This record gives sequence, structure tokens and C-alpha cells, in this order.
Amino acid sequence: MGQLIVLALLLPILTGIFTMTQSGQKAIRLINVTGGSLLSLILFVVVYQVAAVGIIHDGQLYVDQLSAVVMLIVAVLTFTATLFSLSYMEQEITQGHVTLNMLKRYYGLFNLFAFTMLCVLVVENMGMLWVAVEATTLSSTLLVAFYFDRAALEAAWKYVMVCTVGICLALLGTILLYYAQVNAGVSGGQALSWLALQAVSARLDPGMVKLAFVFILIGYGTKAGLAPMHTWLPDAHSQAPSPVSGLLSGALLSCALYAVIRTMIIVKGAVGAAFPEQFLIGFGLLSIVIAVPFILVQHDLKRLLAYSSIEHMGLITLGIGLGTPLAMYGALLHIINHAVTKSSLFYLAGAVIQQYGTKHIMRIKGLVSTAPIMGAMFVATVLAIAGLPPFSIFYSKLTIVWAAFQSGNPWLGSIILLLMAAIFAGMIYYTLQMGFGSLPRRVSVGYRLGKPGMAAVSASMVIMLAVGVYLPPWLDTLITQAVKIMIGGGGL
Repeated sequence: MGQLIVLALLLPILTGIFTMTQSGQKAIRLINVTGGSLLSLILFVVVYQVAAVGIIHDGQLYVDQLSAVVMLIVAVLTFTATLFSLSYMEQEITQGHVTLNMLKRYYGLFNLFAFTMLCVLVVENMGMLWVAVEATTLSSTLLVAFYFDRAALEAAWKYVMVCTVGICLALLGTILLYYAQVNAGVSGGQALSWLALQAVSARLDPGMVKLAFVFILIGYGTKAGLAPMHTWLPDAHSQAPSPVSGLLSGALLSCALYAVIRTMIIVKGAVGAAFPEQFLIGFGLLSIVIAVPFILVQHDLKRLLAYSSIEHMGLITLGIGLGTPLAMYGALLHIINHAVTKSSLFYLAGAVIQQYGTKHIMRIKGLVSTAPIMGAMFVATVLAIAGLPPFSIFYSKLTIVWAAFQSGNPWLGSIILLLMAAIFAGMIYYTLQMGFGSLPRRVSVGYRLGKPGMAAVSASMVIMLAVGVYLPPWLDTLITQAVKIMIGGGGL
């Protein structure tokens, strides 16, 4: 299995290199759809193997059930984002927004971004984890600035500056964690090894570990879009190409949250569960609260979806902070559900913007009339992200809320329900306007999303509906085992 992980790391690099040497669109499309499909297939095999057999530990490469949950997201979204990019970029070239050289740059950076996210999930060292998270920032910044217009450059600059401040704080926290490890008598070849830190967590200096966790939570929490460090996220998501927005929202935020979870496990072993959990609940609840007014009063379609991501990251963080097995199970399931649903919603938003030539919500009307199939998909996906059954997000949201009541926090569960009701009302209000409003004269009827793009969205919708009705036993086992690791009963 170690060889498969190495192959998965090599594939996006080779795909990106081959892409840069091509001179025709057809070859670029073929190389990327082949590379993306092979990468996703390999990652699926690795994830299934971890679910069925157990942890893969081959030198510095390490994949357990917790990292496999996020790896599953990267596998699905790499495949769907690659497929959707074929249709999206073809339309961008037709409309004159993208040239052949820009297309090669896009796919080169796209594959580099996939490589860096995968690195986050396969390293067994907290120091290398920090390096990998920082690498995701550098690669994705160039994708945010892809169009190199004023708005894109401003968003990329804000993204890299805010996230760099955050990642520096995470580095400081990692250094403090190393200092605590050295004082506990563990260093040398095991420096910042996650397994070594977990094994000696009870011997770590509690004061130093608490300080390290605060810095790491703020640092990686910035990258995860948690409030009040979220300010980069709406700008970056709104300016990046829509397939990249899907990856940013679905996969990148999940990778950053994964780094927080890894740290939390060590901290719980050193100082107990109460300290990290109260911070996670606080940041999670604040993120949901801050997202509400920006969702209710919003004019930009992609910024609306970006603030929705802040809300969902807050809900996931809150679920992790509750600390019960049920809440953690719901949080991990919600990471998967949000990633698949939000990425497909960003894909559809990109197609809508191409059709209407604007991101302004008030200028997007009659979507179901202009493009019936795509319009129906857009409306259904918004209903899914808002938490309507039978879509999968409804059940993971319900699990987290039920866990809040069950854990003896009825006031917290009630607040979450009220906030989600407000967000649901805002999302439905905008969706009804965009889907069924009066058709603008300047918009042509009969817009068709390309076959690869339609396949990407359809695949996401099938997953959204299928997981809402039936959770495969292997996935249930994977999440259950990941919860045991988060509680502290596995991973060694």
C-alpha cells in the first residue's frame, strides 16, 4: 500500500508536467482527465484498504482512518473538479476569458494544489504537516489570482497575507509542542512524530501544551475559515475559477480542520478534553453566528456560498468540540457531506455566472427557464446545502444537533437550530429569486453545460442522495474507527 501512496503523490506532479508541455486543448484535456481519474481511483483503493484492513504506516507515510476520511474527500473532489474543469474552461476559452497558455497554467497549478493537499494527509510528522499546509497556501494563491485582474489579485493578496499570519502562529505552536516533547525526553528521530507525541502526551508539560494548542488552533483555524479569522475566505472563493472554489471549500478547508483535529488528540492526552473542547465550541459557534447576517444580506452569488462554508466549518468544529462519540461521528460525516455538496454548488454557480455574465444575485433570474436541467440541479443542491431531507447534509446536521441536546447542552442545541433556521430562510429566499424570477431579456434560453461538467455535478448529486438514504458499511466503519482515534482510543 505504501507504493500506491507514493504513486498517488507522483501522479499529479507528472500530470502537471505533461500538461505544460502540450500545445493543443485536446491533449491537455485528455492528460488531465486521465491523471485525475487514476489519482482518484488509487485514493479510493487506499481509503477502502484502510477501512477494511487498518492503518498504513510505511516510513514517513502514514494513513489511518482519520486521514482516510479526508482523503476520501480529496479523491471525490479531484475527480469531479477535473471533470467540471473540462466544460468550464472550454466555455471560458469560447468567451475569450482564457488563452491556451492560461489553460496550461491552470491545470499545472490545479495538479500542484491536489498534490499539496494529499501531502497534508499522508505525513506522520507535525512539522511536515505544517510544511504541507503552507504548501497548499502557496499553490492555491496562484489559482485565486488566476485571471490576474484587479479583484483577483486583491483577493489573492488578502488570502496569502491573512493565511501567512495564521500559518506563522501555527508554526509557533508547533515549535512549542516540540519543546514540550523534548522536555518529556523524546527527540531525535521521533521529533514531532504524531505517534510519538500521542504516546507521551501524558508526560508533556500541560502549560506548554495549552499555549501550543491556542496558537495552532488560531493558525490552522485561519486556513479552515473559522471566525474571526475568516476574512480571506469570501474574497478568495469569489474570485477563483469555480472548480477551484469547489476544491477550496470542500477539500482545503477540510485539510486545515484535519490539522486541528490531529493537534487536539495530543492536547486531550496531555491536559484533558475540557480545555480544547471549550475553544472548539467557542470558535465553532462564533463562526455560525458571524455567517448568518452575511448570508441574509448578500449580493454576490459566490460570496453567499463562501459564507455558507464558514457556517458549515463552524458547525463541524462545534461538533468536534462537543466531544461525544455521536457528535464526532456527525462532524466527520458532515465534513464529507459538505465537501461533496458545496463543491457541486460552486460548480453550478460557475456555470450560472457564465450564462448570465454576472455574480450579482439580483441580476440572476429565471434560471429554471433558461436552462431547465441545470436550473433544477442548482435549486436542488441549494436545498441540500441548506439541510433539507432526504439529502445527506440533513442527517449529519441532525446528528450534531441531537448530540448537543444529548450531551446536556439544550441551550446550545436550541441556538444552533435557530441559527440554522435563519440561514435556511436566507438561502431559500435567494434560490427562489434566482430559480423562478422573471427572465432578463439579455439572457439567452437553452444554455447547456458540457457533458463532462454535467457528469461531475450528477455524480455529486448521486452521492448526496445515496448517502442520505444509505450509508455503506465500509464508510460507517471508517468513520467509527476515526472517531475512536479522535477520542484517543486508536492510532497507536
